[in-house]
This record gives sequence, C-alpha cells and structure tokens, in this order.
Amino acid sequence: MKISESYSGLQKLLHWAVVLTFAFNYVVSDGMGKALRAFNETGVNDSTTAKLHVIVGIATLVLMVIRIIVRLIQGAPEMPPAPHPMMEKAAHLVHFGLYAAMLLTPMAGGAAWFLGIHIAGDAHEVLVNLTILLIVAHVAAALYHQFILKDGLLKRMSPH
Repeated sequence: MKISESYSGLQKLLHWAVVLTFAFNYVVSDGMGKALRAFNETGVNDSTTAKLHVIVGIATLVLMVIRIIVRLIQGAPEMPPAPHPMMEKAAHLVHFGLYAAMLLTPMAGGAAWFLGIHIAGDAHEVLVNLTILLIVAHVAAALYHQFILKDGLLKRMSPH
C-alpha cells in the first residue's frame, strides 16, 4: 500500500460521490415504504421518486465497491498520531462501520425492492439510521481534527 499525505483524486471523487448519492437518497426516502408495498402488490412502480431512489441506491453500492477496490490498491494516507490510543481504535471502528453500512444499506434496500424480502426493508431502515450515526461521528471527528487538534487532517479529502 502506498502512503501519502492525501487521498488520490479518484478516492476523493468516489468519497464525495458517495456522500452525494447517500444524501440524495436520504432526502427522497419519504414514501419509499408505501412505494415498496405498492410495487410488491402490483409489480408496477409509478413513482418517479421511488425509481430515482432505487437507481441512486444501486449507484451508491457500485461506487462503494469501486471505492473499496481503489482503497485496497492505492491505500490511504498515514493518520496523524492520535492523542489517545482509544481515539485511534474509534477512528478505525467508525471507518470500518461506514464502509460496511454503505455496502449493506443499498444491498438490504435492493433485497427488499427486487426480491420482496420484507425483513430486508426493515434492515434497510435500521442501517440507514446506523449510517447516519456513523456519519455524524465521522464529521464530528473531522471537525475535532480541524478546529481542536489543528492537524490538517481535512486536507486529505478536500476536493481542492
């Protein structure tokens, strides 16, 4: 694995593309339960919003798979030293959780939508909420690095 001070341009693009696709689907998720029930009953999807949600969910999953492959090939920049070993463990746990949740969430949604697996729809809802919690922790840690530790960590994923 290559170690640098910043993620590659491709890694940054994939990161922000996943942020946008997840945010879009979160915003347009109202009514998906109703759309799923109607789709399961009739096999027809008349809702443009539901169609977009499904397509963007698939895109999120594809982007995440590509992101993981690129991460395995290109590696990640070395982390600045953590003020406490537990913070380093928490960072790894949150990152692993985010990667897992960003894979499992669209997979569960797809299983509910395309395979009609009811419990997958319930899992999808739980995973969305877990993902939001992990995102909040991730953003809070990034802001802590930026404004408290002032270690320049945010530059590693900055689009500039």
